This record gives sequence, C-alpha cells and structure tokens, in this order.
Amino acid sequence: MARQLIDLPAVFTPLPHGLWDTIQTPGTDGPHWQNGVTWIERCPTGDTTYDECLSVTGTGAPPEPPAKTPNVTQESRGATPFTVVAEFQCTPIGLGDAQSIAQDALDRVEQHQLENAFWTGVAADQAVVFPHLAADTEVLDGEVVLQTTASPVVTGADVAAALGALEQELANCYKGQGLIHVPRTALPTLAAWKLARLDDGGRLVTPNGNLIVAGGGYPGTGPDGAAPADGTTWIYATGAAFGYRSNVYFTQVRDSLNRATNTLRMQAERTYLIGFECCLLAAHIVLGVPTE
Repeated sequence: MARQLIDLPAVFTPLPHGLWDTIQTPGTDGPHWQNGVTWIERCPTGDTTYDECLSVTGTGAPPEPPAKTPNVTQESRGATPFTVVAEFQCTPIGLGDAQSIAQDALDRVEQHQLENAFWTGVAADQAVVFPHLAADTEVLDGEVVLQTTASPVVTGADVAAALGALEQELANCYKGQGLIHVPRTALPTLAAWKLARLDDGGRLVTPNGNLIVAGGGYPGTGPDGAAPADGTTWIYATGAAFGYRSNVYFTQVRDSLNRATNTLRMQAERTYLIGFECCLLAAHIVLGVPTE
C-alpha cells in the first residue's frame, strides 16, 4: 500500500539575531538603489578647547588655545547590490504550487546566503559584493570608496581580551552603538564568558551595548579570506549598518519551461544592498570556556 503524500506540517523559523534582524532598514523612494548607492560618510574625531580668558587659581592664565582645525573626515562611499536565488524543478502538473514552493525555498536559504555574501563579498563565485567584512584590500570606483580594509586589532587572544580591544577601537572610530559580527560557532564562547546578553528589546548585545550579529552564514574567515585554525575564529566590528531589499520576484512560466524534459525551472529571488558607517575592524579569537 502506498504511503500517503502530505504537505509538510512543520513551520520554518529563521534563527534570531541575524544580519537583517540587526541592521537599520530605511525606506526607499523607488527601486533605483538596485543600481547601487553612494553616500557622504562623515566620521568625526572631535577635539577640545578652552576660553582664552580662563585663569587658574595659583598658576595664572594658561597659554592661548591653539587654533581650531578640521576634525571630521569626509569621503564618498558606495555599496553594490546582489541577489539571493532559490530554484527548483517541477512538472507542469505541479504548477499550481510552484510559486509557494519557490517562496518557501527562498525563505529557508535567504538569511544564510545574505550573511555569507556580506561576510565574504562573493556572489555567484565572483567578488562583487561591496562593502563586505573579510577584506584586506581597498576598492575604489573613481573617488567613491566601495571597500575599506579590515584592520586587525588582535590575533589569537581569548574572547574577553579580543572583544575588549575590538570594542575600544570601535569606540575610538565610531563613538556610537556599532555592530559586532560573529559566526554562530562563537556564540557559546561569548555566552560562557558572559559577554552576550539580551537587552530589554530582545536584541543580543555585548556588555558595552554594541549589537551582536550572529550570522549562520558567517564563515569566520580572516580579512585575507583564509579559514581560521581549528578552535579559533575571526569576528568583525562595524559602525551602524543599513540595508535595502526588494520584493520577491518569481520566474514566469513561459520563461522557465524546458521543452526537452517537460519540466519547469521555477525561481524565487530577492535583491539586497548592505552598507555600514565608518569602521571595519577585525579580531581573531580563541574559542572555549574560561579556565579560571
């Protein structure tokens, strides 16, 4: 007797604290961002001064304050789009369910593929995703900076020392709440060292209050793209990040029919663009629980 064919009863639930959950998603006025975007990046260092009439009891007046000088760097930065695709084959008999199946397939792979592309800079085996995390070369498009290099702040350190160094450099560079990007293999180590907690809004944060992006698609590779040694991983820090994504697009039946096999190649796809502010920093950490 043939077994009954049923619809899968389980509901797919993406893991929390991924990239799209953590970044800012501003609205758009149209689809033109899918050609890429450019913005003016301003990263201030700031300075201090004092009133030239100031007097200090017992020491007299201080010298005349130095002239004020520019302390905000400004440059044009840009980001390029990429597309996540899910494809399957079916017979024309199953056409009625094809779009829902394609949507379900995209739902299952979308977050992982988005995170992998943003970490590695690779889409369809080509280095075309800018900016991305694992980068050791600056990329320019004329005067527009598409990619900065990831500056390692520490290598081979325990996670507490490495995270502290990374967050200090982030504070020096960005001054506000940034993002700490970690592969999911690092989360148990962060938890063991009590370096990750949920804030009142349910977001995963460090003791300093930076948001943790735990990417299932983050491979943990270094700025040069090399895989980390066993028992270690790379983590990255950026300023606040933003992203755009399109609606889901499906192939048309007339474009997907393979007449030779009488099958349909159904696709669901969505285009993304991710950018971030000011900083790109890296740290190489040792995984494992505290020994003391």
